[in-house]
Amino acid sequence: MTGRIRVLFVLLLTLWVAAPAHAADTLTGEQIAARILKTGIFDAEAGRFRVTMVLVSKDGIQRERDLEILARTKNGLVQSVVRVRNPADVAGTAFLVLDKKNGPPEQYIYLPRLDRTRRITGRDRRQPFLSSDFTYSDLRRVEPQHATHRRLPDDKIGTDPVYVVESKPKAALRGAYSRVETWVRKSDYLPLRTRFYDLQGRLAKTLYARRVQMQDGKPFVKEARMQTHETGHATLLVIESAERRAALPDTAFTPTALEHP
Repeated sequence: MTGRIRVLFVLLLTLWVAAPAHAADTLTGEQIAARILKTGIFDAEAGRFRVTMVLVSKDGIQRERDLEILARTKNGLVQSVVRVRNPADVAGTAFLVLDKKNGPPEQYIYLPRLDRTRRITGRDRRQPFLSSDFTYSDLRRVEPQHATHRRLPDDKIGTDPVYVVESKPKAALRGAYSRVETWVRKSDYLPLRTRFYDLQGRLAKTLYARRVQMQDGKPFVKEARMQTHETGHATLLVIESAERRAALPDTAFTPTALEHP
C-alpha cells in the first residue's frame, strides 16, 4: 500500500476508518484530531462508492438522491467527484473537489438544467448541497493545523468510551462555524457524533453515526444522520456499496468531465 484516500466528501471523511489504533489517555486534543484525519481514510489509492441520500423534512416527508462517488489520491492530493444518478429532476448534477497543496481546495458544480459548470467560491460555499443539511463548505477538508483543538472530558456513547475534542477553526477558515465538538471512539478513532456551532455559538447541526458495521475486518459507518436543529430538517446518508482500488483515469477529475457522465 503506497497511499490512502482522504475523501473530501464529508460523509466519507468522517464515516470510514482504516485501522484500529491504540487508546492512550494521555493524548492531547491536537493529537486526537490528527489521528481522526489519519484514520478517516481508505486503504486504496482509489475507490468508487454508491450512496443513498435521504432528505427528511420536519414533518417526516422523505426525498431520496442516489449518488455515485469517485475518489482518489494523486501526488498526495485528494480528488473526488459526486454524481447524482436519481431522481430525474436532479440527475446529472455533478460536484468536483480538487485538493491544493497550498490554500483551500477548488470546488466545481455542474447543473444540467443550466448546462454549465461553475466554480464555487466565497459565500456560495455556505449554500446547501442538493438541498441537504450539508453545505459546500462542509464538503471540504480542513487540516488539523488550520484549527486549534482542545480535549474535553471523556464520555461514553452507548457502551463505547470516547474522547471529546473541541476544534476551533482559525480566522482564515472560520466559514459558518465557530467551533466543532467531536466524540471519537477510543478503540479506533471513529467519530460517532459531531456537533457544529454557528458564529454566535449556538448549536446548529449534529452529525450522528447511526449504524456501524465491519468490512474486511475494519469498522465503517453504514448510516449517518445530519440534523439541522433550527429547522428540524435532517439528511440520512447510507453507504450502499464500496469498490476499492477501482481504476480511475485523470480525465474523470476535471471540470470538463462533470458535463459528461
